[in-house]
Amino acid sequence: MTNGTKKCPDCAEEMVEGFILDMAYGGTLVPRWIKGRPEKSFWEGVKAKGKECRSVETYRCVKCGLLRSYAVTEAGLPGIWGY
Repeated sequence: MTNGTKKCPDCAEEMVEGFILDMAYGGTLVPRWIKGRPEKSFWEGVKAKGKECRSVETYRCVKCGLLRSYAVTEAGLPGIWGY
């Protein structure tokens, strides 16, 4: 969602882009949105292969701290480096 300046829907102040850090065993990841309900996987924890996957973009209001996330851009599953 790189279409100009974002304004907070609660207080109308500027929102700045950032990301939410996912802590995983042995590393850190950038989160992804996966379509559907989570299904258990013996080897991977949650099944994600073959499902719609989108990167998560998060913005934070500079005044009130509200976080708002969007999943617009299609993406692959995160690799070993979390991207």
